[in-house]
Amino acid sequence: MTTKQFTRRFCGIALTTAALGATVVASTAATTAADTAVTLTVGLLQDIDSPNVTVGYTVAAYETWTLQYATLTDKAADDFATIPGLAESWDASDDGLTFTYHLREGLKWSDGEPLTAEDIVWTINTSRDQEWTNHFATTVNLTATVVDDRTLTIETAVPDPKLPTMDVYIVPKHIWETHAGTVDDLAAYDALDGVGSGPFTLQERKANQEWTMVANPNYWKGAPAVDQVVFRVFSDGDAMVTALKSGEIDVAHLVPSQSFEDLKSESGIVTVAGAQGGFTELAMNGMAGGLGDGHPALQDIEVRHAIARAIDRQSLFDRVVKGQGEMIDTLGVSPSPEWTPTIPADQQLNYDPAAANQALDDAGYLDADGNGVREMPGGGDELKFRYAERSDSVNGAAIRELIEGWLKEIGIALEVSVFDDTQLGQVVYDGTYDLFVWGWTPFVDPDPMLSYFTCDQLTTDAASPGYNDANWCSEEYDALYLQQNQELDRATRIDLVHQMITLFYNESTYVVLYHDADTQAYRTDRFTGWTQQPKGTGPVVFTNSSPTYFNLTPIEGGGGDDSSSTGLLIGIIAGVLVLLVVGGLLVVRSRKNSDERE
Repeated sequence: MTTKQFTRRFCGIALTTAALGATVVASTAATTAADTAVTLTVGLLQDIDSPNVTVGYTVAAYETWTLQYATLTDKAADDFATIPGLAESWDASDDGLTFTYHLREGLKWSDGEPLTAEDIVWTINTSRDQEWTNHFATTVNLTATVVDDRTLTIETAVPDPKLPTMDVYIVPKHIWETHAGTVDDLAAYDALDGVGSGPFTLQERKANQEWTMVANPNYWKGAPAVDQVVFRVFSDGDAMVTALKSGEIDVAHLVPSQSFEDLKSESGIVTVAGAQGGFTELAMNGMAGGLGDGHPALQDIEVRHAIARAIDRQSLFDRVVKGQGEMIDTLGVSPSPEWTPTIPADQQLNYDPAAANQALDDAGYLDADGNGVREMPGGGDELKFRYAERSDSVNGAAIRELIEGWLKEIGIALEVSVFDDTQLGQVVYDGTYDLFVWGWTPFVDPDPMLSYFTCDQLTTDAASPGYNDANWCSEEYDALYLQQNQELDRATRIDLVHQMITLFYNESTYVVLYHDADTQAYRTDRFTGWTQQPKGTGPVVFTNSSPTYFNLTPIEGGGGDDSSSTGLLIGIIAGVLVLLVVGGLLVVRSRKNSDERE
């Protein structure tokens, strides 16, 4: 998933309806009667922005796609190793440029239609031709060809270190091709058809409240033991934790820092601080050719370096996130740490407000009128930057307060506006910001994350936004990207990636504040089979392929059966809740997003 962070995050404008408007999808999978359904309820702080894989960008959307759309190859839960998925095997040509994939026998979509090589070929070639943002980095150089219903070939025009891994979401041609006249036509598709090939498919969505996915009886591994998964969106992290304690939900994602510490001693609840390369960053509008009107001072690397030195990252890490995560100050491009370089000591931009002030003085950014805010060299605009704060982040306000104070110490003022993720996405596309804090969660292979900062990903048309949210462009970075993109020797490729990340660090269009922990907690009384990915260090849900959902088994007598569509029933209290829902008294659900992806 790459997720921005939270899988984040970006690539398309979220499609949001009124908070109470329910969009219902006809179920394409048979489930047990509502009064006997085994329901897993997941609490999170982020709504799905779009069920459409060509439009969405949030971690919540990626989790939904991961459950609904199987991939040609899969990833092992323990270590992300490439394993069979829809394809049971594959062969490589001698030159390594052509791969032949052999599909499993009897594959079907959830609506009963056959899933054949034609669906996979159509997805790969169409995503390449129409440049689907969530597929294109993988399919850009590929040509897929049908051999027969169970066999296809994929030919790459250049050496591709990612192959034979083919982990883009495969969509049903018989549904999607009717909407795919152009990429704009497809982007307008709501993707509420509920047809998929994964363990669960989308049944119902209530924007900003919850969405329900039902077991797919045609899943190639067999029907899951869980009949339905309900994702409940909370507007408040503490409310989500309360729901976990009371049994209203089975697992909570991105638990607030202090609550996470408190839950460690809670009987019947397991906490997991999962690591998968996600990070939180302060982004600056570099104005390198994208849209917008960023402050001209941010084009000066001395100003960006001063901002980096003004931020006490260790204090922020300790005070805001309670030390959960890792104090890493470079891009996270993969859950595998081998891709993360160590910045040479003489290049590190550590906390040093005195040096930051001196650098700004030397560059001519002075406070001529004595009001505490510096001006541009020679006079003119003050160094007063528009700061876009995320309302959908449990730590957004606390981080902003600290950054605002530290920047004040070096003569920089902030003009703060607060946006939810949908709004902030639009602000970033339009380039009408100077600073913001958000996050990313990368895929296993570093290529997609690295591609987001190439010049091609600058947004030059708000209707076709790119991922390059810092408006930064470097010919040197782009050249290194193309080299690593085609480098088959792993050690050489790792070195190229290290060079790219070091260059990006030195440019300081991002100040990476810390690498996130996916703070999760789950109950132990209803299900067994919670699976960390990767083993021992990763989270249990919202992972790269999220194997937990299929692996879960209800505990006999543990409350796995649930008679409400949201999985909230617990004894007598649950019965009361059902009556309230039926009576129309339970009207408001919460909504939220988190970092995460991100």
